[in-house]
Formats: sequence, C-alpha cells, structure tokens
Amino acid sequence: MLKLFFILICLPYASHTFSQDKWLFVTEPFPPYFSEQLPQQGWLADIVVTALASQDIEASIEFTTWARALRLLEKNKRTALLGAYYSAEREKIFHYSRPLANSFTGLFKRKSSKINYDGSLTSLQPYSISKGSNYIVSEDFSSEHNLAITATNDLISSLRVLQLGRVDLVAGTKEVGEYWLNNHPQLQTGQSIVYIPPHLASHYLYIIFSKSATQSKQQLIQLENGFNTIVNNGEAAQVLLRHGFSEAKTEQYLQFLKR
Repeated sequence: MLKLFFILICLPYASHTFSQDKWLFVTEPFPPYFSEQLPQQGWLADIVVTALASQDIEASIEFTTWARALRLLEKNKRTALLGAYYSAEREKIFHYSRPLANSFTGLFKRKSSKINYDGSLTSLQPYSISKGSNYIVSEDFSSEHNLAITATNDLISSLRVLQLGRVDLVAGTKEVGEYWLNNHPQLQTGQSIVYIPPHLASHYLYIIFSKSATQSKQQLIQLENGFNTIVNNGEAAQVLLRHGFSEAKTEQYLQFLKR
C-alpha cells in the first residue's frame, strides 16, 4: 500500500519532467534576425521557438561569439546552432535544416575613403580586410590566398577597427552590419561607415546539428515537423505579424519556409 502511494505521488512529477524536451541553441547575435536585445529575441528566434513548442519542446538560446558557438556544437555541448551559412566543409560534420531566411555578404568601407572595388576579388588585393573569426563570406573569398585578411571576435569589433582606420575594409553580412551601425553605441561615434556594392554572395540561414550527436537526426525531424505545424495552423503568420511584418511580406515568407 505504501509503495502504491509513493508511485501515485511521484507520477505527476515524472509526467511533468519527461513530457517536454529542452533544447539549448547557441549562436552569435545576428540582428535584425535574432539577438537578446530584440523582442522575443528577434523574429527568426521567435519562429524557431514557436515551431519547437508545437512539438512540446522547450527551446532557449545562448548568445556568444561565433567561433565559440561552433566549438560548443562540435563538442556536443549544445543541441543546435541557429543561423549558420552553408559550406561544403561544414556539411561534412553538421546536419542542415531547411533554409530559414536569406541575407547578403559584402564589404563595408569608411565613407570618406576611396576604394576601387569592381566586384572581383582581384580588385581587393591592395586593401586590408577585417572579418569575424570563422565567418563565411563566400566560398571564393575563403579560398583567395592573395587577400590581406585579419580576424576579430565579431562584426562589431571589425567595424570598430575600420572606423579607427586600422583596416581598409570589413567583410560581413550586409543586414547585420547596417543594423549594428545604426544601433550599437560603440559605432555611433567615429567615422561614417557604408556598405558598398556589389554583394560578394547571398546566403541562406540554417539551423545545424552535429552529426556526431546520437539524437541529431531525430531532432532535425522534430524541428522540421514543427515548422510544418506552425505554417499550417497559422502560428507562424501570427509570429511574423507580431514582429511588424506586413501581410504581403508574411505570405512571402511563409511560401519561403514551406520549401
């Protein structure tokens, strides 16, 4: 009788403990897509958390530097990484989700400086370039060994180095760099920085899982099921409208997410 009483007491606790999985994502702040300073950590973070909640999975996001985020995932210390670009090298060790958004990479310069850039990597050889550590700019950019490239911890640091005149250019994501230039306190003073066309590349943003993690394939399936669920039940549209998307932009993104 006492044993039965103990089981009945513990049953609700066990149900509460195991009814919902908990995932910990890791990434670098990447506004306007996601950042700890944005409402609900940004529209893309909100989409991901909502998708997983539809599968009874609780998700949280840790923000750190990009290089550290990759190391944590490679060592299976986090569930997944949010916002990775594709590369053939990365695909050898990571499972990729469906595309979640797109962005452009390219070059930033001081507004006052004259840069003779015609879209070719050869035209960049006279200049010093900074970028974030472990950032993908483009496949050609990564394999070009005649460029003077130095790395910083993140895009903010690279843009600050550019403002101070220590490099000629910064390579990074257009949308994120422009957001930081307009919103980050460290970049509000100093020389004006502008993005210069043409783009070096366009990229999709993905969620990636370590192939060495035993549950990674199953987790990817759960994630994809979550996206399908919130597109079909209308929750994805509600998230986007909450973040200021127009109805037309919302429909456009939903069609993109259905791929």
